[in-house]
Amino acid sequence: MQLSQPVSPARFSARMAALGPWPGPGAPVCVAVSGGADSMALAILARGWRPDVTGLVVDHGLRAESRVEAEQTVARLARLGMPARLLALEGLARGPRMAERARRMRYQALFAACRDLGALDLLVAHHAGDQAETVLMRQQAASGHDGLAAMAVATDMADVRLVRPLLGVGKDALYATVRAAGVDWVEDPSNSDLRTARARARHALAADSALAGTLLADAGQAGQARQARDMQDARWLAAHARFHPGGWVVLPPDLAPPRLLSALMRVVGGRDYAPAREAVAALVARPRAATLAGVALMPWRDGQWLVAREEAGLAPSMEAAPGAIWDRRFILRTPALPPGWRVGGAGPVAAWWPHGGRRSCWPARLLRTLPALWHDGQVKAVPHMGLRAREPFAAHAVFMNQPPHPVLDCAVFGGSGHYHPGGQA
Repeated sequence: MQLSQPVSPARFSARMAALGPWPGPGAPVCVAVSGGADSMALAILARGWRPDVTGLVVDHGLRAESRVEAEQTVARLARLGMPARLLALEGLARGPRMAERARRMRYQALFAACRDLGALDLLVAHHAGDQAETVLMRQQAASGHDGLAAMAVATDMADVRLVRPLLGVGKDALYATVRAAGVDWVEDPSNSDLRTARARARHALAADSALAGTLLADAGQAGQARQARDMQDARWLAAHARFHPGGWVVLPPDLAPPRLLSALMRVVGGRDYAPAREAVAALVARPRAATLAGVALMPWRDGQWLVAREEAGLAPSMEAAPGAIWDRRFILRTPALPPGWRVGGAGPVAAWWPHGGRRSCWPARLLRTLPALWHDGQVKAVPHMGLRAREPFAAHAVFMNQPPHPVLDCAVFGGSGHYHPGGQA
């Protein structure tokens, strides 16, 4: 049997050129490095591709040896000439849905580090084997058409682009790449724990050599179909939807296609997952006032509809500080504040709307959900309405509407330039 060859620097550089444009000199591209063979191979290739790359190493703190392994990985990256940051997760405990919680916290830490470094792109080392496992798991879970597209080559997140340049590379080629470079790596014992769905999928694929190729072909077709649907959806949104920076959306009398209305509800509610497809389809078939997944659907002028945050579902108030994120949707931009200032929903309109002022065109039910700056139990600023008390700490406060996910992530699936899954590159 022919051994897999290392991924060549020239082939990797060509692939990265196809995924551009990339920032110029001085602006870093970040690389998530777990310390395993896959991510170390990506680090080696990325360092050869451009000098401005920074490694991000996450320590989940779930194993006694994880900190030492993370520090070893940082040292190995330094020997490659790549600066690196060690990101230690705090508060991650074993228990239900641990893998999901770990993933969420990991990406939160990675994206925060990218923002701090001024990086617009984060490279991750998912490869062809990971993709086949994902497709198999989603088939077993009866995922819809979008889910069967599996992982995208590039996905626009809230403020960072997530890029998977190795999705067409077999794992054997990545092992060959690190061996050829003389670089050591860490083997995570959890990868072979058959109590996890991914390890079971990996075991099933190892027993059926032809299955992976079939799954990858299926994912490629599903991905191209999803890109076509995303393009149609983007055109529909541009023509029919109006987005308000206060967090709500105005839709025409016939609402929106179920797929799009579901995505809009996820964004307005600040959630990671869309509401149940059946419930959304029922609303589109018979539009009516309703609440679903933390979102209120309400009729408005001329037969239009408002998709807004449900007041009862708002997050509680929190301490106000620069960069504070309230209700998973609004980021506070302000100079440093003294103790006692808080962020929360604006609440009853009569308590903060100026007496004798012109009434807003928006229903009070929406205005109550706006983010506000509070002090001494009183609303001091509702920036989206242009209202600020004459106090220095309220004068410059701004809330940016930045939900955890966009309506459409503009993901790129497959496409030309992919490596052959067998590993030759």
